[in-house]
Amino acid sequence: MLALIGIGLLLLTAVLTYFLRRWRRVSLLLAAIVCAALGLGIALIPLEGTFSFRGQEMAFGGAVTFLGRSVVLGPGAQVGLTFLFLSGAALFLLAWPLESGDLYAPVGSGVLVLLAAALVVRPLVYAVLILELAVAFSVLLLRGGMGGARYLTFFVLALPGPLVAHWLLDMYALTPDQTGLLNTASLLIGFSFALMLGLVPFHPWVPALARRESPLSVALIFSAVGGTVWFLLLDYLQTYPWLGRSPYWSSALTALGVGTVVVGGLLGTTRRGWGALLGYAVMVDTGMLVLALGRGGAVGMELERAMMLTRAWGVLTMAAGLSAVGATEGAEHGRSPWGAVAAAAGLLSLAGFPPTVGFVSRWGLYRLLFPEQPLTVLALLLASAGLVVGLLRMLPHILVPDLSRPRASPAVDLLLLLATVGAIGLGVFPQFLIYR
Repeated sequence: MLALIGIGLLLLTAVLTYFLRRWRRVSLLLAAIVCAALGLGIALIPLEGTFSFRGQEMAFGGAVTFLGRSVVLGPGAQVGLTFLFLSGAALFLLAWPLESGDLYAPVGSGVLVLLAAALVVRPLVYAVLILELAVAFSVLLLRGGMGGARYLTFFVLALPGPLVAHWLLDMYALTPDQTGLLNTASLLIGFSFALMLGLVPFHPWVPALARRESPLSVALIFSAVGGTVWFLLLDYLQTYPWLGRSPYWSSALTALGVGTVVVGGLLGTTRRGWGALLGYAVMVDTGMLVLALGRGGAVGMELERAMMLTRAWGVLTMAAGLSAVGATEGAEHGRSPWGAVAAAAGLLSLAGFPPTVGFVSRWGLYRLLFPEQPLTVLALLLASAGLVVGLLRMLPHILVPDLSRPRASPAVDLLLLLATVGAIGLGVFPQFLIYR
């Protein structure tokens, strides 16, 4: 029930911010406050608790039926919704002084509504359908270039896999002796998530999207949409345990993860612009997440969630810095001396460079892999170093301020400073991410 209440409140916020879009900062602050309240509420309220509604006792968590579909708020969905709403709050707060688009608050809130619904609706095939709607809606935040077209195309190509797999699983329930149906379903589900995550060789949409689009619009896609894809993948693994028991599962994840990290690191050494560098950094981080997923077990799952949190912080910090320095096409806001610092801190976090927040979970992954795969760890370190090389090659372009643009407001400097301090502070004091 709590999930329905939260989604309903956010849907109302999306409608209100649309009518308030002419007052851009008011709509963004409203969206940020609502998302922060929902994120903290879902994180702190116990799922086993109850409340009275029209004389009936109802549980905050559990399953309810809405429009003929089951809405389930369990521990996994609770973590996912908390991550989603708090990420949305940070995005709207950063957009308040940095994003010039009037539709960022209403469209962003609408995307979060659909993503939240995808995390709690069951069966999972309907969650994938709702995710596709969120992707189509998020395109409204983009300028309509090649990056947005590739992004939408790859997600559309990923849709048939789960639909056909759901049909195959229904057939397997009737004929359990046909084990080949499970193998085909596993292949289709894995192929679809590889498309949505941008794994090699399906990665072209990631740097293309980041190269010319607004940094904060890209940050919403990489953090909120990408995070929802990861949580749905974890739900698939918990709902269908046979997916992770395949003899080829670990080897496939290792190959895809290492390939994505290495390609992202190599491309990160090139000078293709700050936006492309953000995309390559996301590729490297995605490959690391895939490798953590391949470890399996409770430790692997905890590491996976920690890496998702650190990834979101790095993406948001770098995107905010790029917006402030006008390092991407279409920047209209004032310059900030903290922009270059935030962009560098965000990229170093995505690269797992100490003492940033990204190093915390990356170090845990290295420790898991090194006893069995020392050469793999060496390749991961070299790929991360490639991002640092790309940073050093691009840094001179934003160290020299554009004096033709006006000075940014103190609010911009304060937000960038907080994001940078958080990226470094959580790396120095990682117990807030590791321990509950």
